[in-house]
Amino acid sequence: MKNNELKVGILFSLTGTTSITEQGLHQASLLAIRHVNESGGINGKTLVPIVEDAASDPYIAARKAEKLIISDQVTAIVGIYTSGCRKIVIPVLEKHNALLFYPTFYEGSEQHPNVIYCGSLPNQQLLDFIPWLIHNVGKSFYLLGSDYIYPLETNRHIRQLIQSNGGTVYGEKHVALGHQNFAKTLNEIRGMNPDVIFSTLVGDSALSFYQQHEKYKMHQPIASTVSAETEIVALHPYRALGHYSCFPYFSSIDSVSNRKFITEFRQTYGTDIISSMMESAYNSVLLLAEALKRTNTISTDSIRSALSGLSLETPQGKVIFDSSTQHLWLNSRIGKVNKSGRFTIVWESGKPIVPIPFLEHELLDPTLDFNPVDDADYLKSKIMRHDPLLSILKKSLATMPVPFAYFDEDGVMLEIFNSPLIPAHLHELKLGDSGYSASLGNSGIGLALRKYSSSYEVTRELGTGESPFGLTTVGFPIIGNSGVRKGVLAVWIPDTAPESTEPLLTSIGSIIHVCANMADIEEEQRTLSDVLHGVSAQLTKSLFVVKEGRVLFQNQTADTLFKRKRDLVNSVLLELSSEQEEESIENIVRTLRREDSEESYEVKVIYKNSMYFIYFKPLPRQMHRFSLKERHSLTTNDLIGLNELFLQTIEFARSAAKTKANVLLLGESGTGKEMFARAIHNESKRKDKPFVAINCASISKELINAELFGYEDGAFTGAKKGGNAGKFEIANGGTLFLDEIGDMPIDLQTTLLRVLQEKEVVRVGGHKPIPVDVRIIAATNKNLFQEIAYSGSFRSDLYYRLNVFTIELIPLRKRTEDIIELSSYYLEELSAEMEQPRKDLSEEAAELLRKYNWPGNIRELNNVIERAFYLAGESPFITAHHLPQFIVHYSNVSRVNERDILVDSLPDVANIEESIQKSDEHERQVYIKALMDYKGNISKTAKHLGISRTTLYSKLKEHNIQNERVK
Repeated sequence: MKNNELKVGILFSLTGTTSITEQGLHQASLLAIRHVNESGGINGKTLVPIVEDAASDPYIAARKAEKLIISDQVTAIVGIYTSGCRKIVIPVLEKHNALLFYPTFYEGSEQHPNVIYCGSLPNQQLLDFIPWLIHNVGKSFYLLGSDYIYPLETNRHIRQLIQSNGGTVYGEKHVALGHQNFAKTLNEIRGMNPDVIFSTLVGDSALSFYQQHEKYKMHQPIASTVSAETEIVALHPYRALGHYSCFPYFSSIDSVSNRKFITEFRQTYGTDIISSMMESAYNSVLLLAEALKRTNTISTDSIRSALSGLSLETPQGKVIFDSSTQHLWLNSRIGKVNKSGRFTIVWESGKPIVPIPFLEHELLDPTLDFNPVDDADYLKSKIMRHDPLLSILKKSLATMPVPFAYFDEDGVMLEIFNSPLIPAHLHELKLGDSGYSASLGNSGIGLALRKYSSSYEVTRELGTGESPFGLTTVGFPIIGNSGVRKGVLAVWIPDTAPESTEPLLTSIGSIIHVCANMADIEEEQRTLSDVLHGVSAQLTKSLFVVKEGRVLFQNQTADTLFKRKRDLVNSVLLELSSEQEEESIENIVRTLRREDSEESYEVKVIYKNSMYFIYFKPLPRQMHRFSLKERHSLTTNDLIGLNELFLQTIEFARSAAKTKANVLLLGESGTGKEMFARAIHNESKRKDKPFVAINCASISKELINAELFGYEDGAFTGAKKGGNAGKFEIANGGTLFLDEIGDMPIDLQTTLLRVLQEKEVVRVGGHKPIPVDVRIIAATNKNLFQEIAYSGSFRSDLYYRLNVFTIELIPLRKRTEDIIELSSYYLEELSAEMEQPRKDLSEEAAELLRKYNWPGNIRELNNVIERAFYLAGESPFITAHHLPQFIVHYSNVSRVNERDILVDSLPDVANIEESIQKSDEHERQVYIKALMDYKGNISKTAKHLGISRTTLYSKLKEHNIQNERVK
């Protein structure tokens, strides 16, 4: 490290599940470092960021943190997003006594000497948010979160706050990280009809839920302590209008410091979408910088000591470091999403709020007395919701000689059975009373409500002079097969025969368990019915289910289609009914094309279990869709795929097209980086200007300078008079696509950086600057961070100039649902090109394609499908026999988790390579045999194989089949 530099580790996930959120934190941190340096640095020293990618993986984050501490010798680390990553990184911090400035809100209950907590705590987000929602939106809540540390812990706090403020929780559910399908959950919420859905979903799950919430036309607003501006913008074209979030910072804060912050962020990164965590990451760097200014050493103890008493003026307002907790005093604001996709601030604290890391002690008050529910309509709605279970319980327990009362999960009494048998001193009990009240809170009822346990709780009262017998009060938790507690059933048993109490309780417990299971089954059946009806109503395609020529089911869209296009539908059904005797049709997915005088349709037919599932999808008027070979007019609408991550990538591309910012496309070879580049250009304001592409890896180092910037007379031997314009000049006014930018020579990177800064080029051999207006879209399959950090083969300043709008393309192995759709498209293109009938994939072939890991991505899939098409000859189906043997072989080893496979240690690599060679030899023999059968006649051989003469010649050359053999 140079004497005039201080290194700072920047550790966020720039790839993986949470990168959509962490990219912004990374950018905010770098902006803060720039601002510190522009204002004089640290006592004359410059802050230097050392960037690492945590890759959304806690263990990678820990390795990268140790690398920053040991190899790079950073003063401190700013970064980490998830609680899982933080907890795995902490032992590394302890081991080396290093500091982490952690900018993320989290669940609390932690205070570690090596962590400076710069994000908000539950008390700073929830203590005002929950009461505000209850008083301004509604009292009833459904809690939905990810099955992860922060959501699980935060929802515990939320439940307590809701109950202590007079609200109620109708239901609660936690789903796995990355969960995408919320149809069943939304139908469950619709049935419960709460006032508010409180979401602590994280990452991709949050985006999917917001989208499906709008698609299902749910009326309840979503409240969240997770979803900020970055997530709301990523929902496009869906909106989050009317939903609520609570954070210390919103970009809509109207203050001089915030307006300046937003302006500089926009100028630097081309966007003003700034979340609270991004502002917190920015503040984390400023806090570290202020501490470094106070101390002459960079030891952890010195920095920690220098932080004491620090306060900062930040975009959110004043924040204060609390040395007793190592957290910040932060502001609190509630925002509501408006029509522009931003937050309108509807409430704010007006001053920083004290951090309370251990919030649990503030919320749990065992002496809290809950008031009875006196709202008749609200009580009625609760009873109706629990009526199916109540009916089963009352019927099953009717013959028991003891009284019962049913309390829901909020402790509200909803029903009394056998009420004449209730002891005299409990006659005042009425519907709506609370099981937490003074009279019941210390009984078996209150104990069962407070303890989330599957066993019943028992308390006994001794007899008095007036009543010689005591009273046993029992609270039975009601838990069915789902594992979710529905409430507590209270039982009062006079101690007239104490020896018989235990068998009676055992019998009652067994009956309750059976009743809860029956209620679960009924609820599941109702939910499944709702889901089926809901899904069929949401289908945009027309679906007919046909068996033995009879239509068993058709959705609403199909009903409309049949009324409009009766002859078209009947012609398809008649065609299929004539094929019912063909056994080979089983398990085949077919795609037909049908059109009438007005419209065209893609008809997808799946035949399974003696039933046809027929989907009609309307197409544009032209018979054949856009060809990806016609790239000059390609847009994002022409890119094929339904994968959620891929669709998000397309949305990012559309957003990039609307800006002037440079774009960096990251992705493995074959993922379609050039197609994305062309689509962005074709949807931008530069679409009528040139799109010029150059592959930085395919041109020699000696010529690439001239290719990019042109050359003057005499610069090269044979240079034409007047010189030659380079790609920059040719692309003037338009877009220059620099593919494989990671392979650009380091000295040329310096020249490119100057061109980007000055917006002018100088030809090789010339001296006159030539102004150019060019937008750069760069692409690489390399990890530029590693190139910068380890090999020094890429300039960091050029990276940050290019990395204004980064789009990471999804590899095909993570888009398995798109493999068949892409394959069908390629088969359709080949059929049209060769003027042959359409070929379809057999179910076995489709399954093999899904299982393969596609290291060559879409490009490899295209080649495999083309090869299979030719090998299939006149067969209407592509079968496993037509696929390369290495794909068939891979399915046998793919049971091993792909993530755990290391290519250089895979024991079957040699076998796979051998299979590839055998597959190529098999294909070679196919061509040789066909030539022999037709005595070397090229035209007849090509016609037999179903390929053109040109393609056949190409194949003969590829397989080294000599011309003499075909004369």
